[in-house]
Amino acid sequence: MLKTVQGIYKDGKIQLAEIPKDIHESTVLVTFLKNKTRTWSNLILEHQGFADSITFESYRDELLPPDETIFSV
Repeated sequence: MLKTVQGIYKDGKIQLAEIPKDIHESTVLVTFLKNKTRTWSNLILEHQGFADSITFESYRDELLPPDETIFSV
């Protein structure tokens, strides 16, 4: 039976997102997927912001903070 479990490789170790049930010992094959960018681009880091305007100020309280969960691994 084949079982696929997501995990993260970091500093020579693999951390599984879940422990597979009914598997106590098994041979595994590890495939490294394309790495997601985990840093902000220079364009974003160097951005100095926008000057406040009346239009922007009128909507400031309605703006929601970014969803931090999209950046978790």
